[in-house]
Order: sequence, then structure tokens, then C-alpha cells
Amino acid sequence: MHPNIQKLVALLEAAQSLLAQYGEKHWSSWLENDARLIRNLDLYGVEHLLTAYGGMGSINDLVIHPTNGHKIKDSDVASANEKFEILRTKIYSLAKRLAMEEANVRRNA
Repeated sequence: MHPNIQKLVALLEAAQSLLAQYGEKHWSSWLENDARLIRNLDLYGVEHLLTAYGGMGSINDLVIHPTNGHKIKDSDVASANEKFEILRTKIYSLAKRLAMEEANVRRNA
């Protein structure tokens, strides 16, 4: 398996676990499904994952906070969101790189 695919799956699993820990069901499920697809070398998972990053209500807008229905103490909000922001950024960067590599392979085939 391509090392970047393994890395992306690991990042998705870490982000999914973090979100599930605080009761974020929608995005946790989204990331879990995409991780499964990518782990099975179905690159539709990468395409689908990248759609999470655009527009209003995207994963970029997610804030882990009790007022959003998340099961988290106020004292943990900042650190949880910092961790998620780091994961979210790494996931996007790696998914974008893999999508571009796949596009280049298709173009050169």
C-alpha cells in the first residue's frame, strides 16, 4: 500500500476517534466511511473526503464545543479544537496530494 494512503488512513482514524469522543456524529461518520474506502484502495474515498472541505457547513466550520451539542468540558475546548485543526489540515493536504497524483496517472495513461 502507498505510504501516503496509509498515512491518510491513520490521520482519518485519529480525527474520527477525536470527534467520536466528543459526540460529533455527522463528521465522525463521514471520516470513518472515507477511511474505510481509502483503506480498501477505493480512491472515491479521497474525492468524497475533499468535498467535506468546501462551502458553508463544511468540516472547516466545525467547532467542538458544548453549545454545539458536544460532550466536552469547557476547559478542554481549546485543546480539542487545536488537535482537530492540526488533523484537519494534514488530512486535507495529503488528500489533495493523492488526488493530484491520481489525476496525473489518469492523464498519462
